[in-house]
Amino acid sequence: MEGNGDMTGRELGGQGDIALESLEQQEKYKKPTPGRLAFMIAVCVVVVIISFLMVVSSYLSLEATFKVKDRPINLLLLGIDQTYDDKGNVMDGPGRADTIIVVSMNPKQGKSYVVSIPRDTRVSIPGRGTAKVNAAYVYGGPELMAKTVEGLIGIPVDRYAEVDFNGFVGVIDAIGGIEVDVDKDMRYTDKAGGLKVDIKKGRQILDGEKALQYVRFRADVLGDITRVGRQQNLMGVLIDEAANYRNIRKAPRLARILMEYVKTDLSQRDMASAGWFLIRTGGDVLTQTIPGDFSKQYWVTNGAAVKEMVNSMVQGFDR
Repeated sequence: MEGNGDMTGRELGGQGDIALESLEQQEKYKKPTPGRLAFMIAVCVVVVIISFLMVVSSYLSLEATFKVKDRPINLLLLGIDQTYDDKGNVMDGPGRADTIIVVSMNPKQGKSYVVSIPRDTRVSIPGRGTAKVNAAYVYGGPELMAKTVEGLIGIPVDRYAEVDFNGFVGVIDAIGGIEVDVDKDMRYTDKAGGLKVDIKKGRQILDGEKALQYVRFRADVLGDITRVGRQQNLMGVLIDEAANYRNIRKAPRLARILMEYVKTDLSQRDMASAGWFLIRTGGDVLTQTIPGDFSKQYWVTNGAAVKEMVNSMVQGFDR
């Protein structure tokens, strides 16, 4: 019996050793190596980022923010000039809409359209009759301007934003200036318009003051039409900058400038949604001037060409 007992002990001891070795192997397998741990952390980070971006994209989608699903979102941007006396001093009273731009963001196409409207464009102003489009601002501010532009282009204006010269200079300086290829030497002085321009030809980085001179210069053969072309050029570069991830860190400073100098009915979510759209689409923008031609003191639009332009802007939606 003792032999049987010894045999049983050896057998049990052997089984116990095997069991312990098995547990040690399992623990060894369960303990991740540094490389495996790093991979697991990286996967978790990617999952968190993707989940965050999905939530942000859903919350900041144009459709969700503006409650519009059947057409592009259209913003009216106005650059406001002051009125000066013959000595170059700023006069009291409402300014003038010196720059008029419609930004149309099409989520179906994943691109934006920037349409410039020359300030001498002939329009029908509700309650006022036929006049130049910039007169709408004098008569009724941004609200009447929005209604006038809606009638001109045939698409709704969802929000507006107007900025004066100080705000424009502040925005350009906040992003560290803007690189522009100036097409010619620009030298011009207009005391009555409070304007002095002195910029040399060539590719260069313009600070806020120089950028303002660049877009206000109009001593050209085609006057305002050539100036509109420069505005479009600058707008395209600005949108590229806004769509660049590296400028996200500048957002707080830009937000302070916008709050101080920009008059708008855009909410903070509206602004974030528009900015997120530009970032997602990589600043894919088509710039153009509303089609037309000169007729006496007016820029007269071409109805058929305007309709064709609008059709391209709303592609992807049923009309």
